[in-house]
Amino acid sequence: MTNLRIIYDNAADRAVLAASSQAGTLGPANLQRESKSSVLRAVGTQLSITATWPAPEIVGGVALPFCNLTPAATIRVRGYIEPGDAAPAFDSGVMEACEYARLGMWDWGALPLGVNAYSYGGGTYARCWFQMRSVRKLVIDLADPDNPAGYIEAARLVAGAYWSPERNASYGAGITPVDTSSQYRNGAGSQKVERGARYRKLSLTLDHMTPLDRAELWRIVRGNGLSLPLFVSLYPDSDDVELEQTHQVYGRLANLAAITTPSFQAYATNIEIEEL
Repeated sequence: MTNLRIIYDNAADRAVLAASSQAGTLGPANLQRESKSSVLRAVGTQLSITATWPAPEIVGGVALPFCNLTPAATIRVRGYIEPGDAAPAFDSGVMEACEYARLGMWDWGALPLGVNAYSYGGGTYARCWFQMRSVRKLVIDLADPDNPAGYIEAARLVAGAYWSPERNASYGAGITPVDTSSQYRNGAGSQKVERGARYRKLSLTLDHMTPLDRAELWRIVRGNGLSLPLFVSLYPDSDDVELEQTHQVYGRLANLAAITTPSFQAYATNIEIEEL
């Protein structure tokens, strides 16, 4: 099984973004905002997003948190060393963007509500992992011909290098659904609910970090702190597509835990990431 991966520096926020189509004012600039209510919406069920940088950036993964893609959607990522190059330096080929088991009426990406459901447990995470390369342009092709909404939309684009520890997270890592709704009873005794937002919290423990992993994680924790978001996939490219989809989180560190030394040349810490 592939070890967990963390994209902690989102190079997509430094890129000039373009899209093959957009509905009204819902353009690619919205992919660089943290609000789940700001989306890029395509005209139709095919979309190409182009990211161009003034200087080379190292990328090893692309993610689209909070999108409306269905299990049949595909993604293809091509990277170019120079923006004007005719041939890509790498090509991921066409692959499933966010394959997951269908859940009846609660299909994560296929809800007719689209963006209106992202704060209430709706939406999927599309992703594509590849060998890290230095590029100045990325072209991301999305296709979802069976999407019942009739269009593709996404609220965020994440692209960049990832960190993966030599020794994976310890057993016991878990994902927790959080619901801020409050229940109460009225004077007649009937139970009522004041509906709140829903999100997930990913908790994991790294019990046996090497000195190099400790140094890299310390740099990530100090650099991102509680303010800068990161993308974490606990089971990247897993054969269990449901497991991978569930354990992907784009969010912020919930706390800054200590890094301890339980034994010689071995280091440990706990990480909690709260979804945006």
